[in-house]
Amino acid sequence: MEKKTVIITDLRSREARDAQAYLEGLGYRVVAVPETVPLWDENALSSFAEPYRNQLCGVLHPAPPRILGGIDTVTEEDWLKAREEGPIAAFAVAKVFCGIMRDNREGSMIFLNSIHAEKPVGKGFLYSMGCGAVQMLAREINLDYGTDNVNVFFVQRGITEDDLSSRSDVSSLYCGVDMRYPLRKMPDQGNLNGLLAFLLTPAAQPLSGSDLRADGGMTMFYTHRHKVEGRAYYGST
Repeated sequence: MEKKTVIITDLRSREARDAQAYLEGLGYRVVAVPETVPLWDENALSSFAEPYRNQLCGVLHPAPPRILGGIDTVTEEDWLKAREEGPIAAFAVAKVFCGIMRDNREGSMIFLNSIHAEKPVGKGFLYSMGCGAVQMLAREINLDYGTDNVNVFFVQRGITEDDLSSRSDVSSLYCGVDMRYPLRKMPDQGNLNGLLAFLLTPAAQPLSGSDLRADGGMTMFYTHRHKVEGRAYYGST
């Protein structure tokens, strides 16, 4: 019997590479879309997907790398790149792979995205806009394919060490990040692997269509407890 196949559309992020190794360890055949296949090209994606049609049980689509820059500095090329690698790629990926999983009457479409779907980056508006667009796209896709037993999840991951290079002088989000987590440390590498594996199982069906805030509570404003004149209060770091 052939192994069930999970396709990861982009391995440029650490989280995607961690998931690849973890899912292979669980017995899945994990296939990455080659960089030579444009994710916004439906025909190219369809040709790539055809050999895996009968065994496809899940797709993991990470957010693209960030395009940083304030409103006054982005170029026309930046706009084109953000559009193609962001919402258009997410749309093409969903259309091609959810169509296959609908034919199979099973499968999970997982958008491994970012808290920046709801929270601004700071001089990264193209990225935030793209994440927000994909967040809404996921909800619409769930309505279109959910009745055919295809589960759709939008995972908002938190900030990791790899993200700290995105610091800007207009946002404090990346300052003292470890203190914003309840455990007072950055997430361990591979911390999302178990969640992603669970979302590939039938047990995750009740969560289909959900925005899953997998940031360890970081955006719920966990901070140090300070004392001022004998009174305790919670203030931002």
